Amino acid sequence: MKKIEFKIFVPHIVAILAFLLLSIVFTKPALEGKVVQQHDVQQVKAMQQQSFEFQKKYGHFPYWTNSMFGGMPAYQIMMAPKNVSTFYSVGLVDNILTLGLPKPVYFLFITCVCFYFLCIVIGVNPWLSILGGIAYGYCSYNPILISAGHDTKLLSMAYAPAVIGSMFLIFKKNYWLGASLLLISSTCLIRQSHQQIVYYTLIMAAIAALFSLIKIIKEKNYTHLAASIGICIAMPVIALLINAFIYFSAYDFTKESMRGGSALTNTKNGNKSKGGLDRDYAFSWSYGVGETLTFIVPNAYGGGSATSMPEESKVLELLQENQSLPQQMTQQLYQAASAYWGSKPSTSGPVYFGAIVCLLALFALFFGKSQHKWWLLSIIVIGTVLAWGKNFSSINYFLFDHLPFYNKFRTPEMAMVIPQLAVALLSVLFVNELISVTEKDKLNKLLKNCLIATGGVIAFLIGFYFIADFKNEATLELKKNLADAMQNANPEFVNNYINAIVKDRQALYSADMWRSIGFILAGIAAIFLYCKQIIKAPVLFAALILFTTIDLVSVDKRYLNDENFIEPVDYEQAYADYNADIQIKRDPGFFRVLNLAFRDGGGNFQTSIGNAFNDAIASYKHNNIGGYHPAKLGVFEDLKEKQIYKNIEAWGANPNAKDSFRVLNMLNMKYVIMPDQNNPKQTVAIQNPYALGNCWLVKEIKFVKTADEEMAALDNFDPSTTAIVNEQFKNAIPFSPVYDSSASIRLVENKNDDITYDFNSASNQFAVFSEMYYSRGWDAYIDGKKTEYCKVNYALRGLAIPAGKHTIKFSFNPEVVNLGEKLSNYFGWFSILFVLLSAFMIWKKNNNKKVA
Repeated sequence: MKKIEFKIFVPHIVAILAFLLLSIVFTKPALEGKVVQQHDVQQVKAMQQQSFEFQKKYGHFPYWTNSMFGGMPAYQIMMAPKNVSTFYSVGLVDNILTLGLPKPVYFLFITCVCFYFLCIVIGVNPWLSILGGIAYGYCSYNPILISAGHDTKLLSMAYAPAVIGSMFLIFKKNYWLGASLLLISSTCLIRQSHQQIVYYTLIMAAIAALFSLIKIIKEKNYTHLAASIGICIAMPVIALLINAFIYFSAYDFTKESMRGGSALTNTKNGNKSKGGLDRDYAFSWSYGVGETLTFIVPNAYGGGSATSMPEESKVLELLQENQSLPQQMTQQLYQAASAYWGSKPSTSGPVYFGAIVCLLALFALFFGKSQHKWWLLSIIVIGTVLAWGKNFSSINYFLFDHLPFYNKFRTPEMAMVIPQLAVALLSVLFVNELISVTEKDKLNKLLKNCLIATGGVIAFLIGFYFIADFKNEATLELKKNLADAMQNANPEFVNNYINAIVKDRQALYSADMWRSIGFILAGIAAIFLYCKQIIKAPVLFAALILFTTIDLVSVDKRYLNDENFIEPVDYEQAYADYNADIQIKRDPGFFRVLNLAFRDGGGNFQTSIGNAFNDAIASYKHNNIGGYHPAKLGVFEDLKEKQIYKNIEAWGANPNAKDSFRVLNMLNMKYVIMPDQNNPKQTVAIQNPYALGNCWLVKEIKFVKTADEEMAALDNFDPSTTAIVNEQFKNAIPFSPVYDSSASIRLVENKNDDITYDFNSASNQFAVFSEMYYSRGWDAYIDGKKTEYCKVNYALRGLAIPAGKHTIKFSFNPEVVNLGEKLSNYFGWFSILFVLLSAFMIWKKNNNKKVA
């Protein structure tokens, strides 16, 4: 029996321990019981609260939630199968990789480990692969995601390298191991339910596969070609089916969500794509073309929107010199002087790959001969162009309109995850090639080329300082607004103020430019010493790992540090009850609220209409008209843009008018949460006496021909007496309502997925329900008999009810969810058996080798 050489495992063990130690040190407060104050995670918890309360009471999660936007599918915010599923067994790998550590300690650990695996598979030296893991794991985008609370996005990025690495195992004819790891990694990636990162991973994998398959075709190994293609397609498809209960319902929901487009033709900007998001909305966060310089200089464009100006700020100096300015105006001018001057509306921080990492990747592209260079260059170009979004509209608008599913996604800058992987991999590939060069002449020639390239990079960085204007559209708009506010009384001050902002931005760039140049010189110095045979390869590895770690972690700490961690009790304070909440909770009825009170940085409540539909904290406690979700129901989004905003403005102008809240009345909005004028630390609940309740009977039905007419009709109608119905639903209304003063309809019980009403009338009636219309799973029953219902008032449900005494029930039991659960269960069992079979076949193969 062949003796196992344990020394081959030493670098792998060291790598895992190094990644673990670095992650622990980087997120040390988490081990002390503190948690990251993640805005998006707080929002998600608020969204999910009603579902968890339901689960605690009834033993399973509901499919529908009443906590946001007047109601929407709950499986978009909290999804778990009602029946026992092997989904959890397959997800065991995900749990093992966390090592029982609290989040976010394991986030970067998993990211580094998966990229290390990719490096090993494609043949990078194990010790050098540690550099790759750190380069990918500690790119500044990752800690920024942690601080923002984009957990699923980061974990999806973490598993992406493992998917590609598993695929390369298959191309190397390691079918059983590659297939099982591809299945596991794909399942872990897909179960995070971040479709956009899955999409980008698919792009990377497809391009990498294309180059590998071309090579196989040239070798005329068609059996291997067929096997590789079959396995690389089959395993991700099976992984998708394991997650079918998530993805099938998500895809089905997309058709009715704002990502599926609007039925209106007169949208707010007319820039919509067919069956997708509004183009301007989707491309809001596009990375600037010049902003790509942040790859190598983090503060090239001022860092993040919250980045402070330099210590010796010219803006601060100017404001201090102008004592005649009112103190409030001075403060406003200082806050308006943003360090960020890129093309995005705002940003949490830049995408910084690392100065040494970028330098090494550049060497790989120009001087490397790796077979992986071309597919990596391809995805760098593709990912960067996609991230530029509207700043490279000639290509990106075409792709948005024609690339399958692409118009469902927003935030183009997210595509930077593609070059993030490629640049990190190229950097280690170059060093791996460097140490393989043994001829002194070739080594000296390579060194000479690297020195010339380094000089070019440094010259470019310095040149940018002199040619950039350090202004953006926001700067010019600020200058115009300030000049108008001061009525051109002091144009010299306005010019000096803008010039001071520019100088501060120049100072930020200069500081980080010299910082990056310092690391570049450290990196090239290590390469120089190696090429001159003054140091050996292990010392070169150690130097590059050390300098890269210092470089990346020090920038990462700008965006995720001890200040981001708070005590759990402080974290829960976001859900604390204020006076308005206490007041509303005394009302036992079923109704909705509109929250217009939001805390500012000082803890005082301010009125904000926009935040009402971008914040879900109120959903933690109440049935909310607003909330937070990137994929609202399309009918609600249209209603918000066309009617609700107008309702709120009309109410502000005349709070006592019945027609002010015309549309909000039909959504059963009973309370408005407002800041307390007498106590800015508190809120008050203002009751809306005109809320129409859960259901009501109308006297007449007004038919319209188009969605535009339907929306326009809501401008001037009385929802308590009239229902607006599109003619396409005429068949669902077999009779017109006949007035009966004694007729009644009332809510008996609302259990999210099941809503029951009592009805009594001597004549035929038409009822309107203050529930969002969603045809993909809701069914109506009269006395247990399924009945056709229709969409009324653009967004609500309506039902024609015959005379008599009836029990009416709406039930939400989407077939697509049930089908998804079954498929998840079946393919979950298949995956477990397949992985076990793979393990047996690998053992058998190795055993046969030993015998031979």
